[in-house]
Amino acid sequence: MQTIFEQHKDVIIDPKTQKRLNEPLVNETGFNKGHEEFLKAVIAKIEEGKLNTHNSQTLYNHAVYDKLQEQEQEQADLTAINLMSMIRQIEYLWKNDRRATFQIQNLVETVFQMKSRFEEKHGDVYII
Repeated sequence: MQTIFEQHKDVIIDPKTQKRLNEPLVNETGFNKGHEEFLKAVIAKIEEGKLNTHNSQTLYNHAVYDKLQEQEQEQADLTAINLMSMIRQIEYLWKNDRRATFQIQNLVETVFQMKSRFEEKHGDVYII
């Protein structure tokens, strides 16, 4: 890796090219309506303080979670850790730009699919 850096250390990138490289990707098809609503709901829960992105316990719908068997709760916990990691990324990107960028769209899609697959088997475990 160091050799690659050394080989290209004196390369000057054209300002137009650099500007284009710095622009975030855009999904021309736009946001799926359901996912846009999902994003708004997640952001609202964060802003209202109902969802703390550094505390996975705030993600649970305890009326359902508490009734799960221990093994199912462990699975819910692992899923919650992954969900919260992505939700923190969404929160960070949203605070920076307050618009649904390509990256946010992909993260929302992933969170939505992961949550949906888990809840198909175990019920409405999460508050999002």
